[in-house]
Amino acid sequence: MRRSIYGAGVIAIAVMVLAPSPGLAQTTSSEVEQLKQELRRIQERLQKLEQQQAAPVPPPTPVPATPQISAPAGPPAPGEREISLEREHPFELLGLPKPELGGVRFSGFFVGSANYNSRIQMVPEFAGSVPLSSEPRRTDFRFDQFSLGVFKTFAPWLSAGASMEVERHGHRHSHGFDPDFGCPSSGALCVEQFGAEEIETDVSLHRFSITGIAPVGNGLALSFGRFDTPFGYERHDAALNLTATTSELQRFGRPQSMTGFTAAYQFAPWLDVTGWVVNRWENETTEDPLEDNNRDKSFGGRFGFTPLHGSQLLNVGIGGWWGPERDDDTKHARWIIDGDVTWSPTSRLLVAGEILYGGESGVSFRRRGVPFAAAAIDDRDVNWLALYALVHYDITRWLGLSVRYGFFNDYQGARTGVEQILQSFTITPIVHLSRLIPDLRPLGVTYARSRHPLDWVDVRLEYRLNHSNQPVFSSASAGVPITDADHIGHEVTLQFVVNY
Repeated sequence: MRRSIYGAGVIAIAVMVLAPSPGLAQTTSSEVEQLKQELRRIQERLQKLEQQQAAPVPPPTPVPATPQISAPAGPPAPGEREISLEREHPFELLGLPKPELGGVRFSGFFVGSANYNSRIQMVPEFAGSVPLSSEPRRTDFRFDQFSLGVFKTFAPWLSAGASMEVERHGHRHSHGFDPDFGCPSSGALCVEQFGAEEIETDVSLHRFSITGIAPVGNGLALSFGRFDTPFGYERHDAALNLTATTSELQRFGRPQSMTGFTAAYQFAPWLDVTGWVVNRWENETTEDPLEDNNRDKSFGGRFGFTPLHGSQLLNVGIGGWWGPERDDDTKHARWIIDGDVTWSPTSRLLVAGEILYGGESGVSFRRRGVPFAAAAIDDRDVNWLALYALVHYDITRWLGLSVRYGFFNDYQGARTGVEQILQSFTITPIVHLSRLIPDLRPLGVTYARSRHPLDWVDVRLEYRLNHSNQPVFSSASAGVPITDADHIGHEVTLQFVVNY
């Protein structure tokens, strides 16, 4: 528009200049002709400018933007929220909300497996039993565990949580020829045989706790509930281990759970202490309830040292347990001294180990029969030594490998029922299946005292070789006298673990 006005002004001035006047009478015809040509050029330029203004302007060619990371623009305005392109929970990939209600978070896990056993380890009934993943020389499909937990944080200093577990399990032990009384009288032939225990489905109040932080120094954490015993890396639940089975130390050497009070204090980033007073020694091989079996309590504690932080994590612990553990017997105590180490030198590598030495006074149990015949023990002090070492390495982002060695020396046979040196060699490839899902964040939880994260979905294929210096592995049927056994047993487990 401005250009049109400018052009009109130029034309008006030219007309006024070219109009006849006395002063211009002497102007030559050539000068007049030059001015007419200049006027035509101005008019042509004006028409071109008007045509360019009337034509549509084509949009600019888009240029691909380079992704940039910018600093947060500050808190969102009321009614607005930040959009996350990643998903924290698998439900969100389906457009469903996270499992949370009224500030209470729901979580848990379930486990299924396919199993094969060549032979089963014989454990006399006074020493407990062993897990029966399948009958000898059979392949069996199982739905092993289902857990549901609820957790609530009321304030920075107060929280609570509880979980229940449905577990489908079988345990097998051996007993003397007379299933009611063990071996017959002295001098008679005694032959061990497997019991005919059925596979059972148990519903249990698995874990619970209410924790308060007292304003003492750096904060004293006081808890009441039922907990995993805080020794080592291994736990009772399959979802919390990097192998499908547990070591001999975990099975026979120490308690797996405890019910009572705990207190924990962090003196410095590199030093923490945990202590407890609880009911009793709870272990799945003996299948004892959580309620106490005598009037005394059991005591224990653990000192934790963490000299390396950051990209590496090294934690070393030493602790112990003491308490009378037999029915209505408070004179004879059972004790252990335990040391453990967990080291994450890189994000892909995890090294874990545990060693313990234990003992108990005033122990008595029946004599054992063929194939590991031995005399009865009466009022004797007994001891045992156990350890395991585990290495896990993530070969790729979605594929890992665990290797474990287990050792158990049962000097007097009080823990496994046989005076033996029991060993195992375990190799477990693990496919972290959920890591193949794009934009799915990790679970946000790690294995005990490590940098290695738990995954939403894992598939494990485990081979385990069991060996003893005594013939304690048999493929005999239940209720049949066992006259032949072997020193070696093989286990194969395909395990599926899902956390939610």
